[in-house]
Amino acid sequence: MTAGEQGVVKVTRIFEFPRESVFRMWTDPKKLAEWWGPEGCVNVRSEVDPRPGGKMRVDQRSPTGDISSFNATFEKVIPPELLVYRSASPGTTDEYGGFSPWEAIDTVTFAELGPRRTQVTAVTKVIAGRLEERETLMDAYREGWGQSLDKLQRALR
Repeated sequence: MTAGEQGVVKVTRIFEFPRESVFRMWTDPKKLAEWWGPEGCVNVRSEVDPRPGGKMRVDQRSPTGDISSFNATFEKVIPPELLVYRSASPGTTDEYGGFSPWEAIDTVTFAELGPRRTQVTAVTKVIAGRLEERETLMDAYREGWGQSLDKLQRALR
């Protein structure tokens, strides 16, 4: 995991699975529900429409019982190579009716390293949000990506 330029988190992970299988884990709602989000959270709702303009929504129950939502809109989708989506925190007014203090663009690439080997690189760039909260947000992204990709590894098995 790296945090090069301000407001950017980059995570790279190699999976010993075919690229199409790894890509499907991100675009099939049932598969996404198996691994998305931090450790200890259970996904109670998972919706994915992987096309430009399509939406992604994941509602998670934390270990304390709180429900939080991740909402995004796909900007670019090239199966099985690339996903680009814009996300906003739930709760600016977005298409889901919530107020968002931050917004980010996630770019996820799937590089085929061999017949059963895929490198996933996820880059999150925060494009709107309060400067004083940005470092906390970036720490949350670093931790969240790490835990999510650990869960993805287990779900692929």
